[in-house]
Amino acid sequence: MGGILRLVFIGLVIWFVYRFIQKLLVSKAGNSETPSASAATPPEQAMRRCAHCKMHVPEGESTQSKGEYFCCEAHRDAFFREHR
Repeated sequence: MGGILRLVFIGLVIWFVYRFIQKLLVSKAGNSETPSASAATPPEQAMRRCAHCKMHVPEGESTQSKGEYFCCEAHRDAFFREHR
């Protein structure tokens, strides 16, 4: 009877150690993914269409001039050269 209790006790100790290590690994993985996940997802921005090439770009990456949006300064300059 003593041998069976010893095996049950050893089994419980192994199970508790396994659960402890598993919780540590999950918490470390969760902590390392949280900042990178939030940094990788930018806040939602309105999409604006470039008046020159008609490509859609996020508003934060676009250039605005005289009520028009552009994907870059070169397209802004070209648009105003063509539409004087």
